[in-house]
Amino acid sequence: MKKKVFWTGIEYIYMVDSEDFKCLKGGFVYAFIKAYDVRDAVNKILNKLAEIKLEPIEIEFVKPYEKEMEWETPELTKHYQKLYQQTKSTNEISFDNFHAYKHD
Repeated sequence: MKKKVFWTGIEYIYMVDSEDFKCLKGGFVYAFIKAYDVRDAVNKILNKLAEIKLEPIEIEFVKPYEKEMEWETPELTKHYQKLYQQTKSTNEISFDNFHAYKHD
């Protein structure tokens, strides 16, 4: 079975032992994962989130990334195409920009 590049949208909170826990509550990020199937992708993302001290609140979706996908602007399309290519050429998870929010 051949690996594919999947992408996901993740809402997360910072774990208590995270350096950012005191000032940041959580956030949202897109991630690109090279995996055999959705289950493999979810396992990889859960392991990586634990490693970087983030706890998922919701994994909004996990689906294969279509390399021809068009975004709102050509710049965004190019940006996500770069993350796709980076993930395709490695076994690392590629994160987009983390959009974090502070405690209330």
